[in-house]
Amino acid sequence: MPAIRPPSPPPGRATRPPESADPTPWIRLATFRRPVAGWRASLRRTAPTASLAAALVVGAPGPVVPSRPPGPAAGDCRITPDSLLVPPSLARELRGAWLTPVDGGEWPSRPGMSDEAQQRELRAALDRAVAVGLNAVVLHVRPAADAFYPTGRAPWSGYLVGRGGAPPGYDPLAFAVEEAHRRGIQLHVWFNPFRAAPPDGAPAEGARALARTRPEWLVRYGSQQWVDPGFPEARRAVLDAILEVVERYDVDAVHLDDYFYPYREERVRRERVGRGRRRRTVVTRETIPFPDAASWARHGRAAGFDDRSHWRRENISRFVEALYGEVKARKPWVLVGISPFGIWRSGYPRGVTGLDAYGEIYADSRRWLREGWVDYLAPQLYWRLDGEQARFTRLDAWWRTENPHGRHLWPGLLTMRVTSRQAPWPAAEIPAQIRALRDARAGSEESQGHVHFRLAPLLRPAGAALVDGLTASVYAEPALPPASPWLGAARPAPPAIQWQCAVAPLPGAGDAPPAAPPLEILPATGDTVSVRWWLVQLQDRAGRWASAVRPVGDRLVRPVIGDSAAAVVSVTAVSASGVVGLPTLVRLD
Repeated sequence: MPAIRPPSPPPGRATRPPESADPTPWIRLATFRRPVAGWRASLRRTAPTASLAAALVVGAPGPVVPSRPPGPAAGDCRITPDSLLVPPSLARELRGAWLTPVDGGEWPSRPGMSDEAQQRELRAALDRAVAVGLNAVVLHVRPAADAFYPTGRAPWSGYLVGRGGAPPGYDPLAFAVEEAHRRGIQLHVWFNPFRAAPPDGAPAEGARALARTRPEWLVRYGSQQWVDPGFPEARRAVLDAILEVVERYDVDAVHLDDYFYPYREERVRRERVGRGRRRRTVVTRETIPFPDAASWARHGRAAGFDDRSHWRRENISRFVEALYGEVKARKPWVLVGISPFGIWRSGYPRGVTGLDAYGEIYADSRRWLREGWVDYLAPQLYWRLDGEQARFTRLDAWWRTENPHGRHLWPGLLTMRVTSRQAPWPAAEIPAQIRALRDARAGSEESQGHVHFRLAPLLRPAGAALVDGLTASVYAEPALPPASPWLGAARPAPPAIQWQCAVAPLPGAGDAPPAAPPLEILPATGDTVSVRWWLVQLQDRAGRWASAVRPVGDRLVRPVIGDSAAAVVSVTAVSASGVVGLPTLVRLD
């Protein structure tokens, strides 16, 4: 059968399918009252962890097998283009979460697990992310001077293998990228560029390796071990480690957090003074200076700097500028994001005070945003809405005034405080913060988004009330991550769709009859815009829609929703920069 090419854009409003509230076993579907309304559908919290996408794409994870043959059998394949019906538009919002092994983290939950256990644990975490409504994970791949992938630049992370353990028999990062993309989730790779040893006592494989190979870069600061950013060759080595990942893996973004120079530590001194009965202990505290005398003498003062603090900020700003430029030179569509401490400088905005990241950790994050050296900034707004100095809302508003290039501002949320044992926040706080961020940007060109610190509260039973609050309200409708038009504003051409009548029907389970043959998505011939994702939307015969995002390599679509036959299939191309094209929509006869 010849492929169906996309029809002309619909001239009017979408038809209104009849209302129905009956859910499928895995998903709750709903109708749409207007074409721009986005979903009124969500995965059921009590559902199996198989994602909705499993119902749509041949070979995707998840045991979705219809109980009766939906649609026509092989050899009876008829599809008709439809130019009147418009599929529902999805909201554009980044919904992310940090995923890390640090401090009893999500993955891996302990070192030395078998390959199969590690893979099973990560799949479960990604399934849960989809079920909650997330569309991005920020995966820790270099917590210190170590790696979650095979490389000659760093040893295997102790979080994976323990101290001196055998390397895994697979590539954890390649596995993570593939599994995330199969579920329609972006994968951002998270680096701590200059931290040499883990902060939680985990095996310091990277620091030991540096002590053997480049001991002059390695400095001890209080309880921490650090790579001195003052050495240009050290910055270059860290940059090359990040670029290696960009070149080798199909990642969606590079992500750095707030650790550049370390947060300050204090030294406590106790001294006995006086005589006799007047003898007493005097306790004094002094800030430990960062031990970069060698690099300062060689690369700071000798280069004409007379202010060490300014020189340190320049070291980091030069690194950030180089990172952005060199990532774009290799893969322009890969986002560069940083999550700085929420307060740039104490007193900005007026009336908001606190730790001064500009002066303490030498992070001039406002400059990076103003210069356009990031695609997104995720300032850590780790305060409650009604907290002291109204920091959450006031800092969010301030950051938005410092964004002349219109980059994404997706604040970090302290979601883990909901399940904290000490002074936990109410479960309703996080949904309220998300609504506040949306309201502040409503009616503007600013993109929507946020990142949860961290995924753990959404995985564990203690976070059940939080998950319920998210899925029932702010995540009741799915979302696509926002586009980044400065990386490419051209729309991809609509794809073609054809029914693979010659393909044998998929086998059923047990005595169940086989499913219908799949449909194939065909990229537009001659299109010069790179396509990264397909937005696949199915409508059943009751008028209910379901949507899933698929990687561009997944081109076979199963025309069923659970055990119901799809009546309409719509496919929209999403470019590498997130720009959506016009949909191709067909009816299955």
